[in-house]
Amino acid sequence: MTESVNRQAYDGPTATDGGRRRPRRRVRSVVMSCVLLISSAVVSLTAVGGGATAAAAAAAPSCNFTGSLVGVVIVTKKSQVVNVSCTGLAPNHPYLLVEISLLVAIDPSARPLLTGASVTSEAGLLALLSASPEINATSEGFPITNSSGAVSYNYTVPSTQPTDPNATCPPSTEQANSGMIGCAVAMLDAESGQPVEAGTFVLHWASSGGIFPPDPTLHLSTVSAKKGQVIKVSDAPNAKTFWWLSTLLALDSLLAGSSPPAFIRAKVTEGGKVLSDALVTPASYQNEVFTPPKLSGWFVASHVGRKAVKVSITANLLGFPLSNVVKVPIKVKNG
Repeated sequence: MTESVNRQAYDGPTATDGGRRRPRRRVRSVVMSCVLLISSAVVSLTAVGGGATAAAAAAAPSCNFTGSLVGVVIVTKKSQVVNVSCTGLAPNHPYLLVEISLLVAIDPSARPLLTGASVTSEAGLLALLSASPEINATSEGFPITNSSGAVSYNYTVPSTQPTDPNATCPPSTEQANSGMIGCAVAMLDAESGQPVEAGTFVLHWASSGGIFPPDPTLHLSTVSAKKGQVIKVSDAPNAKTFWWLSTLLALDSLLAGSSPPAFIRAKVTEGGKVLSDALVTPASYQNEVFTPPKLSGWFVASHVGRKAVKVSITANLLGFPLSNVVKVPIKVKNG
């Protein structure tokens, strides 16, 4: 039997209630971390060339969204209306809201398109967005601020989709379980194309289940080994859930201006002793092919008896601790 543990949903030592873990307040912090990473990655990728704008000179923007939890709006029905209420924007200025598949954040072909062009007009911005198949060009909303730089705009969750058949909103189950928790609605300056991070939020469909992806899996090449035997670690055969934290770490690299890493290191431990490192490749998307995270690695059985082998990824992203941890029991005999 495999025991999967997602410690990021619990605060400190495991609390129980009738044998079940009881979530604590850290859940909200982890939601915030996931949303900031994903929405910021999308916003940074939609930043296009252009000079300083009136919006940049304005006070720091602040936005609220109806029905949201730290930037996540739960979508319960088609054509749901989300009120976007902002202050601190440029006065009497047009902005644009557009739905974006999170695939755009991990598709290398999208980066030159979205970061290398110069936009000087609303028409130019719309043409740029229409050129990306992962952006829903028919989903635009056009809020205009008042003389104080404030706006209250009702954005309707679109029933249309991007032209890329893989860039669905909501995302596929495979994408969601890989760390793509929904779709983003990005706010952009309609004249310059500059992003407004405060006005960007994530749509998460209630039909997709909880905001957090399910636990990943862990498979050992044998659970009955001899001391000194090499044991391989991998995802369970035909796995449907994945090491989604690796995808968030890849997005974090994008935020830092770096290319996503080819792999993320995971620790293989037994009884608190590190046995080796395993590798997890983050989710990727290239040539219209989505590949979920993948675990690989090995260790040498070194302790006789019944033990639990643990594979874990831990990280501190935007000030919040996150982890994927999975344990599998193993029996080791003397050679």
